[in-house]
Amino acid sequence: MSARIEHAIAALRAVAARPDPTRPLPLSSIARGARASLSTVSRLCAELADLGLLARADDYGSYRVGSRALALSGRASAALAPVVRFELHRIAQETTETVVLAAPETGGARVLATVGSGWTLHVPVTLGELVTDERRALVRATRGGDGLVESQLGRAVEIAVRLTTPDGRTVAALAVSLPVYRAARARPRVRRVLADARRAFEQALTEAHVGPGRGDAAAVEPTRALEAATRVLEHLADGPDSVAGIASAARLRPDRARRVVDALVRAGTVARDAESDRLHLDLALHAWHRAATEPLLARTGPARAAATAARAEACVFVTALKGMRSFTLVEHIEPLAEGLIMAPWLGRPHPLVGSDGGPTLAMDFTLDQLGALFPRRHGAAEYAQFTGRVERVRADGVLTMESIDEFGITSISAPVRDAAGQVAAAACIVGATENVKPRLAGLEAAARALAAELSADLHAPGSASIPALAPMGVAPIPPRR
Repeated sequence: MSARIEHAIAALRAVAARPDPTRPLPLSSIARGARASLSTVSRLCAELADLGLLARADDYGSYRVGSRALALSGRASAALAPVVRFELHRIAQETTETVVLAAPETGGARVLATVGSGWTLHVPVTLGELVTDERRALVRATRGGDGLVESQLGRAVEIAVRLTTPDGRTVAALAVSLPVYRAARARPRVRRVLADARRAFEQALTEAHVGPGRGDAAAVEPTRALEAATRVLEHLADGPDSVAGIASAARLRPDRARRVVDALVRAGTVARDAESDRLHLDLALHAWHRAATEPLLARTGPARAAATAARAEACVFVTALKGMRSFTLVEHIEPLAEGLIMAPWLGRPHPLVGSDGGPTLAMDFTLDQLGALFPRRHGAAEYAQFTGRVERVRADGVLTMESIDEFGITSISAPVRDAAGQVAAAACIVGATENVKPRLAGLEAAARALAAELSADLHAPGSASIPALAPMGVAPIPPRR
């Protein structure tokens, strides 16, 4: 049983722990990553697909990450997601450089989250990638040491600090990467903000460290080893627990629970607290759902946007937060009136203030956090207007606003949530004000419906799977006047 679980976890990580875990991976590549025979991996992947941890891809003999694995990843990262989101954006705002959070993994450090620099010349980092260069500060920080670690490779400088749990385990490293040309001037500020962020992260890790597991009890004891292992992981996704607590929640015999846990520890997916013997999930799992978010939106978003645009007779955009800017991931442009059409925004950033989905993208930040993140070039009146809109979308779940920058344009946006329950994108319907206002109720319902569909695609908590071209499920929208 133990060897089977270890090989299965290795196969799962070979598929899920990639910059794009939704891309098909052939069995031969999975076998190399799992260091197991092709026949063994073939049988394990078939069982993992039956469990929902993997999904069979269109290419014969290939797999991609499954819905249950993405839900597990989101559930595991939910407790830390708010501090990750705020601190990375705060550091990016204060330094204007690339910020990265990574977890130690065999062979290097896995990128869990990143906020890119707004500079034209910057250090690139890819969400979900495994950083393997042992010379980099990011990797060295995960190997130990209490102080700040710095490296220079070529013309790139990296300053990193390790993050630890109360029992002293290194669970992640936080780093700022920047060109050498700006390093001398920025170094004191980078070191200060990393030290501040370390305290915030370790406070959050302390709270997660002592939190009780809250998994739902299984109805019956599972008969398959991989199902038992999956239920253990899902229980630990809600918080650390003892073997006894795991056995009770997963309805396993204590001796079997201990064997499953030992196999998961050897596989590197679960860590044991040296002081209390409580078990914790490896933070590297947090990268799975984040790395899948944009590929999933790119895959299902165009068809959903086109269906919504045809129904609403308006333009549709799906935007995401990149630093403190709105970035267009998906668009479908419809003529707004005879002789008029909107300019394309696909792949383009826009300042959060004034963007169609800006307040919606920022709605997970508290008002205090928004005060720290709000661009200083904007005045008090713009800040008050922006935060007022954030509070409206929090209260109503949808936001209608007239464009700040262009007369005659009105947008409606609703939040798209990811597997951790965080706002991952904004679903925006945009049209000429004269055509939007008479149909406002129907268009707001359409924006909510589109956001709900995209949230289901990302396996948001509480969402149900929706077919790729499902009906909108809202009342008819009155035609344009």
